[in-house]
Amino acid sequence: MELRFENCCTLTKDALLAMNRKNRNPVFTAAVIVLCAAYLVNGVRAAAAGYPTGLIAPVVCAVVLGSFAYFLPNMQAWFEYRKNLAAFGRDAKCITKFYDDRFVVENLANGKVSPIPYARIRKVAEDERYVFLLLDTRIISPVDKNDFLTGDAESFSDFIRVKAVNTKRQKAKPDNTLQDR
Repeated sequence: MELRFENCCTLTKDALLAMNRKNRNPVFTAAVIVLCAAYLVNGVRAAAAGYPTGLIAPVVCAVVLGSFAYFLPNMQAWFEYRKNLAAFGRDAKCITKFYDDRFVVENLANGKVSPIPYARIRKVAEDERYVFLLLDTRIISPVDKNDFLTGDAESFSDFIRVKAVNTKRQKAKPDNTLQDR
């Protein structure tokens, strides 16, 4: 079991915000857009029917709902950051070690060690500073491109994409071998 990569990542407020933005649910976003459009259509219909003040409430609802959906990842990151500060007194710091068959995340703030097989990776997302490993339990494991202790970011990206592609589970096909009697 040879150590391939080792990374140190500090869960700052910016890292948590980037994680939450990468994990944004497209169905939720689409639902918010549809609701905002419905509010606006009803407001325009009320104004066209002769109730000019009928446009005020739908516009306010659409703005409030849209603002809530836009700022929701920021609120989640802020709560997670405050929770880390309350629990550890500082930003949580993790050391992630990547081996050929699994990776191990060690939280230096609380001493918890979690070995994770590559089969649990469902998606690899990347921005300018982080590589995010989205696991099957909707947990995100961030890898800071600037803080590799062993290896480098370019070769890590290739390595993790190969591991993630090879471990994606495919849905089992139904067995249609039953014969008619």
